[in-house]
Amino acid sequence: MEPILIVDDEKDNLEALRRLLRNDYDVTLETSPFEALKRVQQQEFSVIVSDQRMPEMTGVELLEKVKQISPATTRILLTGYSDMDAVVGAINRGQIYQYVGKPWDPDDFKITLRQAAESYQLKREVEQKNRALSKSNEELKAALESLRVLDRAKARFLSLVSHELNTPLTVLTSFVQLLKDNKSSFPKDIQKAVSSLDSATGRFSQIIEEVLLYTKLESERSLSTEAFDLDEETRALAKELAKEFNAKKLSVALKAPSPAIIHCDREKMRQALERLFLNTIAFAPEGDKVRIHIEDKGKFYSFSISRGGPPLSEEAFVSLTSGSQNNLHHHKDLGLSLAICRFIVEIHGGTTELSDSGTAIILKLSKT
Repeated sequence: MEPILIVDDEKDNLEALRRLLRNDYDVTLETSPFEALKRVQQQEFSVIVSDQRMPEMTGVELLEKVKQISPATTRILLTGYSDMDAVVGAINRGQIYQYVGKPWDPDDFKITLRQAAESYQLKREVEQKNRALSKSNEELKAALESLRVLDRAKARFLSLVSHELNTPLTVLTSFVQLLKDNKSSFPKDIQKAVSSLDSATGRFSQIIEEVLLYTKLESERSLSTEAFDLDEETRALAKELAKEFNAKKLSVALKAPSPAIIHCDREKMRQALERLFLNTIAFAPEGDKVRIHIEDKGKFYSFSISRGGPPLSEEAFVSLTSGSQNNLHHHKDLGLSLAICRFIVEIHGGTTELSDSGTAIILKLSKT
């Protein structure tokens, strides 16, 4: 049973209330307000009922002190109509939950007391849930900070490894170049091996470059915004990557409004488009036509780049754009190209999508 405390200097009133409530509550009686305060310090009560007129202390004064000791306890005042000014003042100050006028009706009083006890339980439940929520928030903050620490450690590790690999790669590249310069003097099988070695070192160099770029992007998310003409920059990139396109005998068809202005970090957006181009070149079959279509969609531009060849599955697309290469051994190894592209597009508020056909990648780029 819920514990309640009743305070009244008249014992007859206390006994009457005990008889009324003893079957429903654990009732404690006190005739002295000072003794009642001692009780409150020793035990928490769901409800405290106090008479207003007592010789040692008024009920309002007692309940004000009770609130300081046990704020959650619901407080009820018993009073006659002549004390209404004090009652209204106490209610306005939030010292009492409700007052009951004398003479009180037994049924009405029991209803009031039940509501007061329920109010106490509700406050306690809210407090418990708030504490649990606060604890969960602290645990979440701690977990998030741990993830940030691990992420920074991962970035430092990848950067260190990539830098360390650059030194032997530079030496290897120099030797490969030396072999290429004298390739014509070698037998055909050696010439073929030199070409394969050249291709492998180039791929290795690209992977290191992408790892360094990806870790840099993750750690430095600041953007410097300026006007960027998608039509002009796309044409310029296509010329810069002419060697890569020509190596696979790829042609490029561009359809775009001119100008097609967005506002973005120019260097980062060029990196995103370059990675997207390299991805398309890797997947396109030899002799294919790469189609680029830029459309004005009002608040954003749709940048679509498509090619022929086998479609990319949604699963593979998600893995490639997240930087994960799991279960992609049957696809061309594209390193972090699409992951870098998606990351840059997203920090600009855009999206990266795969077309229904699986042969086109679509960037939605905000104009602002």
